[in-house]
Amino acid sequence: MSQPPDTKPKLDDWLYQIRWLLYPINIGLTLALLVFLARFLYKVALLVLDLPNLLEADKAIDQALLITIVTLLDQAMICTLLIVTIMGGHQIYVRRFQEHLHGEGPFWLRKVDTIVLKVKMGLAFTGVSSVMILKDLVSVNVVPTEIWVAHISIHLVFMLTTLMTALVWRLMHSKDKE
Repeated sequence: MSQPPDTKPKLDDWLYQIRWLLYPINIGLTLALLVFLARFLYKVALLVLDLPNLLEADKAIDQALLITIVTLLDQAMICTLLIVTIMGGHQIYVRRFQEHLHGEGPFWLRKVDTIVLKVKMGLAFTGVSSVMILKDLVSVNVVPTEIWVAHISIHLVFMLTTLMTALVWRLMHSKDKE
């Protein structure tokens, strides 16, 4: 038995419309970004309010300040990861289908595809794991060897998977360069 000829186009249209389900996900990620922004601003405010104490020439204070700044960097990198994920995913799965919007937005969004987005995310994860290792290095507490090994292992996995993903993208697009 064959299906009626109009069934497939309706199913295709329905599958095509599923992309709009990304809006609530992106709204949720945006709310998470706002939470990170609130935490970031709170920590910056505490840092500024503690400025008189931070100006003292004490090694313990220097180390605490460095840890605070590294924590702020970590939060900034996670926020950047959220923005790249929201914007890249929106461009790939929603806006790309709206031809009249092609000239709008940042240039990098016009060139992004799923693999490029994964490489950008992998680089962001590698950056976050670098910050974790840096926190271990400057910590006032002794970091156990098991934690060091775990953090470095995670960092290496992020680096290797990002490198492999970038190499796959390069191989897939090698003919574009010719």
